[in-house]
Amino acid sequence: MAPERFASPQERLVGLLLPIATFFLSWWQVGRLPGLNITVCDILMLICAGALLTSRGLNAAMFGRVSAAWVSGVMLLIGGMLIGSLVHGDFLRWPVVGGQYAFALLLVPMMLTSCPRDLLERCAITYVLGVAASQVIGLILVGTLEPAMIAEYVNKDVVTGNGRLGAMTGEPNSNGAVCTFALIFLLHATMTGRLKGVAAGALALILLAGLVASASFTGAAAAMLATGLILAFSRLRTALAVALPVVLIVVAYTSAGGPVPEVFEKRVGEAIMTGDPTRAGTFMGRTVLIKEAWQMADDNLLIGLGSDGYRRSSVYGMPVHQLYLLVLNEGGVLSFMGLCLIFAAMLVKAVLVMMKNRLDGICCVAALAVFFIYTMSLPHMFGRMWNGPPLLLFALADATLLVRVRRASADHMYPVRR
Repeated sequence: MAPERFASPQERLVGLLLPIATFFLSWWQVGRLPGLNITVCDILMLICAGALLTSRGLNAAMFGRVSAAWVSGVMLLIGGMLIGSLVHGDFLRWPVVGGQYAFALLLVPMMLTSCPRDLLERCAITYVLGVAASQVIGLILVGTLEPAMIAEYVNKDVVTGNGRLGAMTGEPNSNGAVCTFALIFLLHATMTGRLKGVAAGALALILLAGLVASASFTGAAAAMLATGLILAFSRLRTALAVALPVVLIVVAYTSAGGPVPEVFEKRVGEAIMTGDPTRAGTFMGRTVLIKEAWQMADDNLLIGLGSDGYRRSSVYGMPVHQLYLLVLNEGGVLSFMGLCLIFAAMLVKAVLVMMKNRLDGICCVAALAVFFIYTMSLPHMFGRMWNGPPLLLFALADATLLVRVRRASADHMYPVRR
């Protein structure tokens, strides 16, 4: 069980470093160490995990009732890829992939669920601020400098050659994802009263601007689905109070002829207006890879190709942008079952939370829906940029329920005399 507050020196260190880590959670490309898949956020999280381990320990039941299913899913996921790597005689890549998944899906949730609610609330706010800062920096650079100058003096991944905004994540689709996750946290903070008025509205507009500038169809679709779910299951008065001001500003902007990036209209606008996903970016190219993965899966059901084996076996020399098919080919049916078990555990957990707290539960469902959408369009997703936000939201929901249980227990033991 998470503590109500931190007291030891190690715990106070966590209280200082963890919000900084979540601020940099979305700054993947810029915050990554040269030549490594490790970021500043990862290093800070490792320090926090070590500090908690040496003070009060880590929470092994990070998903409550479904923790056993979650851990079993992770073990099956990385175990299937281990078997494939050993059989095909290429073990060197597995420690990297397996270690990344173990860090992201075991150590990070154990650490987050060991923290008190007030710290997790600060982490949620700093994540929104980090994503917003990333968009502001990216938009200012794009608006003031030529792409060649940005690539030379800042980072070549801030903006792509066709003008799509990658910001500090270093990739437009990734940028669309972090903007969407940040919108979920922003809605949650607004509806719980932790953010109000002008600050919440300004952050929403910044995130929407970054989402549009990234010109990601996947990001736009995920954002519409996530915000639609949260607003649809909220009280009508709350939903109108949160959504109406932003909608009015957006309508006024478009009615006044405000500029919309041409790349957004081409890659996203046409697909949304026509309902034809084939008009969305690289949809057709990804379809080719998916067809190849289906054909290859017949030979890899029992024993997969091993970690990163798909890239070597594909005639296109690149992994399929669909996590389930990639896992099925690289880890066989064991890894595929593990991935399905992970998502089933998250869904059951979200439903259990919803039964106790509707807002927290639907926000968890929305975050899970966004994560699921991206698994259908990207390869391996062990990067904390992808799974960190949903895990933080689940941990916050659990901590909120725990506070309510403690208060109810205290009221029962020490009733207030009237």
